Amino acid sequence: MARAKKKNLAKKRSSPAGRIAREQQSVAPEPNRLLKVWRRVLERRLRTRLRAPVAVEVHDNTHTMLTFQRHRALWRLRLHHMFLAAPDEVIHALADYVRTGDAQASVLLDKFIERNKAYIRRVSPAQMRKRLRMEPVGQHHDLGRIFERLNERYFRGRIDAAITFGPAPRVTRPRKSIKMGSYSADSRVIRIHPALDQPVVPRYFVEWIVFHEMLHHVYRTRRGEDGRRCIHPPEFLEHEKRFHDYSRAQAWEMENLDLLLRARVSA
Repeated sequence: MARAKKKNLAKKRSSPAGRIAREQQSVAPEPNRLLKVWRRVLERRLRTRLRAPVAVEVHDNTHTMLTFQRHRALWRLRLHHMFLAAPDEVIHALADYVRTGDAQASVLLDKFIERNKAYIRRVSPAQMRKRLRMEPVGQHHDLGRIFERLNERYFRGRIDAAITFGPAPRVTRPRKSIKMGSYSADSRVIRIHPALDQPVVPRYFVEWIVFHEMLHHVYRTRRGEDGRRCIHPPEFLEHEKRFHDYSRAQAWEMENLDLLLRARVSA
């Protein structure tokens, strides 16, 4: 009985199906190993261009395609996986952008990302919002109510977006500028700087900032004839003037910008 079992076991091991499976296992590279090979090739290509040590981390983000920082002589880059097989001209532009912030290189990289956006993992705006901390109600201003009233008054309720106060920025030195609002087309979320949530900041000014960001939902970023991104096209600026307190809000900003720059926001 023992011998019969051994023979059957031997037959199973020497069967064509089993042999093919073993050969495939020994030949086919593991996905992680293949990724490491491509990453090392990319590091070598960038190292040649930057003439410095390079460490690349590959990600599958849905929004930020590339970030970088320099730690002494080492360049650390976080890149979307679309860059793994990028052509030489894109690698050259990437090196120029990292090294000097070259404007033409930035344009070329934007075009490359646009051509390869099919490789960006699709995540619905609702799914992206679940990852965010939504806090539309502040101590002095309710962004949700402001958004709803502006949406009905100017857009017939057609703006499908969410709104929140942004997180308190980590600032150790006096601000020289302030980004009072932003709009993410991916998540369809409007963020308002928490420095605006003060009793001295009038409601009409907060409304103007919210209205401005709502217009970004209507007028998407596009490229001009020179290839540069145009965030505020002429029709955007004309539409913004329809805001009922447009001149008054502009005047308040001119007179009180220092107040917003000095504002201390608690986390």
